[in-house]
Amino acid sequence: MLFSALATLLVPVLAADVVVPVGRLDKDRTTQDTPNKDTQDFHQPSYPEHPFFDYQESSNITALLGKTAVLNCRVKNIGNKTVSWIRHRDVHLLAVGGFTYTSDDRFTARHAAASQDWLLMIHYLQERDAGLYECQISTTPPQSHLIHLSVVEPETVIAGGPDIYINTGSRLTLTCSVLHSPEPPAFIFWYHDNKLVSYERTRGSGMEVSTERGSVTTSRLLVQDARPRHSGRYTCDPANSRRRSVTVHVIAGDQPAAIDSLEYEPPLVGTCTFTATR
Repeated sequence: MLFSALATLLVPVLAADVVVPVGRLDKDRTTQDTPNKDTQDFHQPSYPEHPFFDYQESSNITALLGKTAVLNCRVKNIGNKTVSWIRHRDVHLLAVGGFTYTSDDRFTARHAAASQDWLLMIHYLQERDAGLYECQISTTPPQSHLIHLSVVEPETVIAGGPDIYINTGSRLTLTCSVLHSPEPPAFIFWYHDNKLVSYERTRGSGMEVSTERGSVTTSRLLVQDARPRHSGRYTCDPANSRRRSVTVHVIAGDQPAAIDSLEYEPPLVGTCTFTATR
């Protein structure tokens, strides 16, 4: 009877001694598995992101012979690193940061404070300037991105020349275009015997000029009712290409002998097309 009474008193105490440490161990384990935020920040500092190129804004370019090319290298998270430009074909250092390191004064480095863009400008472009240029970040090891520069010279073409023969009263359409141009010309002028043809329809002249701009820029000179006075030399003079000329002969009356004297039958419409490439 006495033993039963003692057992009744001891069971809760033993149970408490067993349960409490288990709870404490779980608590200790939880504390140990989940480190304190302050401790974590102290032992595992967060490092800033490394510099990297924005390839979409650092793409290949095409520029006109004799004009200025602007090569752009966009770098994000530059930190305390620097950006250099190197000509790939001869590994010639051209620029570091905003400073130019070449005796060729056609090259200029440009960088505005707080800007992500590092520019290399090449003035008075020559054919030998075409090729690869390396934009380099001074990381360890260095990061590099190659940009290709194409130098083109637009070509003006007038099909149907150098001579075009049409009969009096016929419709004359001359269409002028330039090939291999990276951008549409700013303007296209037409001349008739060295006299500028107005873009507006002029009373008495019988000529009309229209221009359509886009990836292909087209300029057309139209004469609805050609007369002998419309004969002469017509010149297409684009802003970014060499001028080209054709000579128009408006034949009075029916003169098949004049036409038959040609080696081939020329088209009645001259064509000259501007094509923009990227």
